[in-house]
Amino acid sequence: MAAGTGRTRPALGLPTAWPHIPVRAGGVRFGHQSKLSALYPRRALAVLDDQFGGKDPTTADQRSADGAPTVLHPVDPYHGLRRADVDTVLTWLRRL
Repeated sequence: MAAGTGRTRPALGLPTAWPHIPVRAGGVRFGHQSKLSALYPRRALAVLDDQFGGKDPTTADQRSADGAPTVLHPVDPYHGLRRADVDTVLTWLRRL
């Protein structure tokens, strides 16, 4: 998303100040890297991706149990990130 951030955020109506994690070819595997948890150890965290697996659900559940609400939101790999995905996450955030 790093390269497309300039186009993606306005298209989805997102604030430009929202933090994001640059993803290189091959992606970031949430459960296999502590990158996200280390950057935001106590903050609510929404991970939007087209593929989850391995330790992802366990890591998200453990973060939530430890007081850092975490949601894994799947994105359709054929359609990409859509406004409806963003709205789902925003609804989750409002409920916290």
